[in-house]
Amino acid sequence: MYNNINYYDLFIDEVNKSIQSGDITYILNAIKNYESYISLYYITWANNIIQTLIEENMENISIN
Repeated sequence: MYNNINYYDLFIDEVNKSIQSGDITYILNAIKNYESYISLYYITWANNIIQTLIEENMENISIN
């Protein structure tokens, strides 16, 4: 099924799902599933995106 797709592509697809949905679970699962196949750079990049998504969600919380 994924003959021409490498682990980096699969990882980036999951990161994109998180960005589109705002749900960090996709990134967390991708890190868990692909961390032994991709470079640390991509893990760090994804963790930075997680931080950004969390910050954006916190900004959207209104305190009444």
